[in-house]
Amino acid sequence: MKVFAKCALMIFLLQGSLALAAANSEALKKVVEGLHTCGNFIRFDEKNVFTGFGPYWTSHAEPREALPGKIWAAAIDGSKMLELKTLDSAVDLMTFGKMAYVLTYSGIEVWDLNSRERMKIYPTYNTSAPFMDRQHPQAFALYGKKIIIAHGRFGVSFFDINAGRITNQYMLATKQEALESMATGVAVSGKYAYVVMDSYTLVEKNEKPPFRGLIVIDMETEQIVSELDGMDPGADSVTADQSNIVVSFMGQPLWKYATSSLHDKTLPSPLKRVWKFPYEGRAVGAASMDDQYYYTCFSKVPGPGEGSYMKKIPLALDRKAMKLD
Repeated sequence: MKVFAKCALMIFLLQGSLALAAANSEALKKVVEGLHTCGNFIRFDEKNVFTGFGPYWTSHAEPREALPGKIWAAAIDGSKMLELKTLDSAVDLMTFGKMAYVLTYSGIEVWDLNSRERMKIYPTYNTSAPFMDRQHPQAFALYGKKIIIAHGRFGVSFFDINAGRITNQYMLATKQEALESMATGVAVSGKYAYVVMDSYTLVEKNEKPPFRGLIVIDMETEQIVSELDGMDPGADSVTADQSNIVVSFMGQPLWKYATSSLHDKTLPSPLKRVWKFPYEGRAVGAASMDDQYYYTCFSKVPGPGEGSYMKKIPLALDRKAMKLD
């Protein structure tokens, strides 16, 4: 009887946690889709949904000049909506403790969301020269108290939150020099970081293209585990959960991989390619996932009477229906 009672209690607790997770997902979905527009990413923590705005280029002048951007923080309980002005375009965000770490093309801005004050700005790469085209930070991900930054043509860098500085950095796909690739996105699952790489250099059709694929990094040792070449052009972001990653090719298509299949020498075929969405258009920027939904900003083709411009709308795509679970 004691064993039965213990099992019954465990089932009850599990059902309760699943119900809570489902309720949280529905609350999160409501807030995400309540935003009237979105920008370079959709991120969330236990309190807020975040999106950030700002372009990369407004001209082709080099070195690129900073372009003021902004972030929105919408409380999941519906209590408030914050807008914070960043010194450069906001391209990613995470929270750690009481602070929001905002990645811009120029650095990491640390914000106190309670006081709405910018507390510090950190560099993302140790270099004496200004960043040139596609050398700017593109995305970041958290492992413990360590941040890995996808840094375009510069590869990756590692930021220690406690020390407040870059502790390591290196180029990726160095065997392909002088061809160039660029790290466009990164996500962490378990102790591994999955860096998505696209090609920067263009070559003739019969020549070997630059590395396009996934690079797996052990976040404990900061060493490369796998280099998986062979993706189509256009991979610009990656999202992860405990067992899967979803790579976006400028939002159309999305490719799903099992993380367990990405520790070999050959890039496997994706488990799923998603081409069809609820609206005509494509997902843009960096997405987020929970157990139920894939939260993304969607560039929607205007319908009758909606004008001639694409409209960015936040969406919560059902992972089970899209076969992204």
